[in-house]
Amino acid sequence: MTASRVQHGVDISAKLIGEFVNDAYTLRIEAHNNELECRANITVHNTANSIPPAELISILRNNDITATLDLEQVAIFCTEAAQGEDPQQFIIAKGKEATPGKDGWFELIVATGKEETDLVEDASGKVDFKSVQSFSNVEPGQQIGSIYLPTAGEPGNTITSAVILPKEGKPSKVIAGSGVRFSDDETEAIAEQAGRAIFDNNILSIAEEFVVNGDVDLSVGHISFNGFVDIKGDVLDDFNISATKGINITGSVGACQITSEGPVTVGTMAGMGTGKIICNGTLQTRYLNQVTVECRGDVNISHETRNSVIKATGSVNIPKGLVTGGKIVALEGVEVKILGARAGTKTTVTSGVYFPETDRLQYLRSQSKNLADQVQRIGSTLHTLLKQPTSTERKALREATELRIGILTQRQVNLDEEREELAEELLQFSVDEHPTANPKINVLGVLKEGVSITLGETTDEITTEISGPVSIIENPQLGRFRYLTYSPLKVSAEHLEEEVLLEDKMGKP
Repeated sequence: MTASRVQHGVDISAKLIGEFVNDAYTLRIEAHNNELECRANITVHNTANSIPPAELISILRNNDITATLDLEQVAIFCTEAAQGEDPQQFIIAKGKEATPGKDGWFELIVATGKEETDLVEDASGKVDFKSVQSFSNVEPGQQIGSIYLPTAGEPGNTITSAVILPKEGKPSKVIAGSGVRFSDDETEAIAEQAGRAIFDNNILSIAEEFVVNGDVDLSVGHISFNGFVDIKGDVLDDFNISATKGINITGSVGACQITSEGPVTVGTMAGMGTGKIICNGTLQTRYLNQVTVECRGDVNISHETRNSVIKATGSVNIPKGLVTGGKIVALEGVEVKILGARAGTKTTVTSGVYFPETDRLQYLRSQSKNLADQVQRIGSTLHTLLKQPTSTERKALREATELRIGILTQRQVNLDEEREELAEELLQFSVDEHPTANPKINVLGVLKEGVSITLGETTDEITTEISGPVSIIENPQLGRFRYLTYSPLKVSAEHLEEEVLLEDKMGKP
């Protein structure tokens, strides 16, 4: 039997456990609050024969209410009843509510770029306002998040000790997207590829591209990314971009450092003498001015390069443009429409050379000379100091002189050690064979007077303007150049030289 009544606007339901009527009292036992409470109501007719605790306990036990019984409350209830107070809705037994399980949740332990970035002072107290990149670069195998599993909760019990099952916690809603996997125990989110983490709509993924829809300025800052960088606008002066898989810049680039382990595409770049591009793939651009390029691949320029240093382990191709001023060094040949200018900075072109080797050799020689000069200057200074009489000098001056002699002597020892290491590397230095080397220059339009060309062992300066199309290779027998009918760069200088020698042998003009 279930009774229901409303008190003060609150609906209270109760389940009748039993009603006990005799000459001494009328006792009503009810279960409340989903059987979590046992309440007793009594009306005593004869206080001398009111219900004793033992009798009440017996009644409750007969209704399976034992372990949850509160004996102290039973004693108080019986005392009040014996005093004629007729206690109502008196709680004499309590069950235990089930404790629901905690929901699972996900913690991202890398930055996605949506977080605010705190500017950091360096040791001198200066703040680099261009270092505002807020996302983290992640590597394959790196943990990028922690998954906390839901808990089962703790069961409860009714006043009759019936088990109340808890509500289990819900699992976190995180989903492994592209480039992400969960650990076997589903407690860790792990990156499967390099890039940056993106967490949107509960989907965690790794993006291999970082896209800037506008310019790279103070709002973006320097960019360093383990993936591909795509910039839809310009890159302002003094902002550096580095990427592991490639860089594409639609607009213009100022005096910046562009570094990529993959290909690079740049609209135009005016480097003002400090701008630099380093890439391990093909470089594509329309225009370069006062830029240094170190490219482990081909360099393709559609319009022009001015006063720039371009080094490539592949070929340099400007078939519709011109080169004025600066320097070009290529391993696999150079092709250009107009080479040189009548006025301005001198233009130098070298083909068939692997620039990392020549640059290293030049550095070793330059550093060796620099160290030799330092050792000579220190030796001269030590000679002067050692000749000075010290017995007549004041103590402070004598100690200062001895300290300086000690410092210069140690520096001389260190420099000698460096010189020995450089001398050993120079002694061991050798130029590797490069099967793709092609000491050849193609000029499709005009080769201007004053251009300096190096092919193989031959270096010469052009003294008369030459009209193309023409292919230029070395004549090693005479130490000068051959100017031949144009052929594509894929036709090697070695092949052309063999053809010329064969024709000479056959007596052909």
